[in-house]
Amino acid sequence: MTPNQELLFSFLKIPPQGEELSWRDLTSEEKAAFYVDLTFLESAIRFMQDEQWLLAKQTNFSEQYQNFLQNIFSSNLLSLQYLQEPLIRLNAQQLKTLVKRAEEQEKLFIVHIQQMPMDQQRRFMRKALQLMVQVFQHEHVLVQGGNTRARSLAFSLYRTFDGLDQIFGLDYSADIGMKTDLKISERLYEGAGLGVQSSYSTLLTALREINPSEGCRFIDLGSGYGRVGLVIGFLRPDIDFIGYEYVKHRVDISNVSTVRFGLEKNVHFYTQDLAEKNFKIPEAEVYYLYDPFSKETYLHVLNQLVEVSRHRRIVVVTKGNARLWLQEVATQEGWPEGREFDQGNLAIFASQ
Repeated sequence: MTPNQELLFSFLKIPPQGEELSWRDLTSEEKAAFYVDLTFLESAIRFMQDEQWLLAKQTNFSEQYQNFLQNIFSSNLLSLQYLQEPLIRLNAQQLKTLVKRAEEQEKLFIVHIQQMPMDQQRRFMRKALQLMVQVFQHEHVLVQGGNTRARSLAFSLYRTFDGLDQIFGLDYSADIGMKTDLKISERLYEGAGLGVQSSYSTLLTALREINPSEGCRFIDLGSGYGRVGLVIGFLRPDIDFIGYEYVKHRVDISNVSTVRFGLEKNVHFYTQDLAEKNFKIPEAEVYYLYDPFSKETYLHVLNQLVEVSRHRRIVVVTKGNARLWLQEVATQEGWPEGREFDQGNLAIFASQ
């Protein structure tokens, strides 16, 4: 086992809740691997707890549960296979205790990362995101292959890595007390905080599937606190990213994080009302929409994207109900059908 794996393996044997593991001697890259496995472990334990609950009344519970564990560790939890031996022996109460301890360790670990020198934080973030890509890719392959357990686990992974936002410095408390002008009809998700962000699973899946070309421009229309741009800045520094967001304090926080991590060369956030008639959305190869607009603004924005698409190929990535608007556009403009992921939660459309 690698040093980070040995550390997590030892964690399963540490009884005191809240005890800090000896992760300080790990390299930044090993810390990234430890973080990804630790947070994945939390979701995996909850996955195991759910199965225990479902099988609890079965007369052959023990046999069925052991079969379940053998199956998931050889497929869904392949990256955690080195933890299989100690995990399969844990009963329901022990799993409950372990997941609480894992949550405590994650909190301590994030504080530790925040205290590291910035160059080490950058290496940590880049490696963690690269490893997360592998996690989501593995689950995607299993889901596409018809693995029903993979679908269940993929759903639980939706918010698994949100702790990275604390390292990015995305302070969602800035939304507290936020008041929207009643004259404004935009969908600003008042006080939504984390709710305005695409999940890491969604945006990493989108990046993998569209595989933007080198040097292309990627525009996020309604960028929230900037998670999409920050991830692109680390994983695809060759891409020119622009994020437009109506709420100024979200943009300010996005820009502070961008500068702090040295991503400002290719990642840019602007406060902008996209419904403004005199503002023209720049041309780009990729546009990203997380269901951010009122009906009027959707029509205004989509008319501009259609205009761009008539003289260059564009890709439009949608999150949530924005997919419905793009389905109409695709039909009207003769685009191919959009590709859907996560039961339509993520969809990717491409013009001809």
